[in-house]
Amino acid sequence: MSPRSGTDQDFEGIRTFRRDDVIKSRQIIQRSINGTKYSKDQPWYIIIDNKVYDIKEFVPDHPGGAPILTHIGKDATDVFYSFHPESTHDLLANYYVGDIVYEDIISPKGFTKKIRELKVKFTKLGYFKSSKIYYLYKSISTIIIWFISVMILTSFGNSLLGVLTAAAVMALFWQQCGWISHDYLHHQVFENRRYNDWFGCFFGAVCQGFDPCWWKNKHNTHHAAPNVHGQDPDIDTHPILSWSEHALTDLFDPELAREHANAFPQWLTRIMVNNQTINYFPILAFARLSWCAQSILYILPNGQTGSIGDARMPVTLLEQICLALHYVWLFYIFSFIGSWILVFVFVISSQAMCGLLLALCFSLNHNGMKVLNEEETMNTDFYVEQVITGRDVTANSLMGCWFVEWFTGGLNYQIEHHIFPTMPRHYYHKIAPIIESLCAEYNVHYHKTTFIDGTLEVFNRLGQVSHANKKMN
Repeated sequence: MSPRSGTDQDFEGIRTFRRDDVIKSRQIIQRSINGTKYSKDQPWYIIIDNKVYDIKEFVPDHPGGAPILTHIGKDATDVFYSFHPESTHDLLANYYVGDIVYEDIISPKGFTKKIRELKVKFTKLGYFKSSKIYYLYKSISTIIIWFISVMILTSFGNSLLGVLTAAAVMALFWQQCGWISHDYLHHQVFENRRYNDWFGCFFGAVCQGFDPCWWKNKHNTHHAAPNVHGQDPDIDTHPILSWSEHALTDLFDPELAREHANAFPQWLTRIMVNNQTINYFPILAFARLSWCAQSILYILPNGQTGSIGDARMPVTLLEQICLALHYVWLFYIFSFIGSWILVFVFVISSQAMCGLLLALCFSLNHNGMKVLNEEETMNTDFYVEQVITGRDVTANSLMGCWFVEWFTGGLNYQIEHHIFPTMPRHYYHKIAPIIESLCAEYNVHYHKTTFIDGTLEVFNRLGQVSHANKKMN
């Protein structure tokens, strides 16, 4: 599908739209999210290449799930090309309803234009083609971590020290499975997306215990609207952890509080927010248990029903079987442990340690960075949004850089990953200086720090929100 100018004069019979008319469909979605009824006849418009599509009928069948909802009433050109292969264009054509009027046509310029040009350049350089040897090494080395944990259990399963050591190694295995499945499910490894999904299902469901469709639905929505209040599920954690004053408004404003479900009474909510810096690490320890539970709920009948348009990814039988296999092998290795008390120690310690290992890295990616509200995201370029809400993590030595990259699964290059999510991780170190230089040229805030300083920034932000909450009391 090639872009067209789309004026009535150029294409007789083709409907034309003002951008303001498209934005109105977003306002309808926002009202329906907040509980307001809407007419089934009202369209859900998105703009791609200055062409307008009504995707309302497509939402329940969208293979990517909920992320599509984040760009209703917006220009979705860059987010569309970030996630979809060329073959998607033919499917998209079925929902074409018209063009943006000539005077409202927007051509890429400045930072966005340069990023698009870089994508073409990096494609020609082969940066979107993975090293299969690299990913073979990553896959095998990850499985070896599991093997080491099981061997420790078989040899020392009768001792507390042996069980705790095996639990720590198993926690590391699950963390590394998170990174490798992340790469497969972002389609970074194989040109054939089905192969990526199969390997992602193995490492994500069988090994780690997370359902791939649950993860894609959540994670891709985060990519489409990073740190956007009310849209990014990764910061929709209040009152357990509140990352912005916007969250406080949801919790305590008399008008908005009725629209945002809160399972905790107001007095307990205030205590939780006031003490969230103290509770931070204990909460992270429960992260993996929470994600496992959410995955199980997701694969159950009706577990994929969304709040609007049933816009969640449907689960396949293969995923359900793979997730069941995770618990088969997990319960089987309990037979290597000397007593049920030690089994309990293994389960709790491995889950808690993995929660900390995963969540510490996740928090560094975006937490403590700028949180956008609805008005700000409507006025912020997609690529700029990816940069200003992310944080790169580096180290002061070559060995330190290698360790940080291994420990975080390459997500220490969070900004580069968000700009080019399908680029294999082993190229990010090459493009990072280019992206940083481009951001400086266009005065786009590019933030990088060390692991420790980044963690302190996260703590500082939690403290700022707690302080703001105390002032509201």
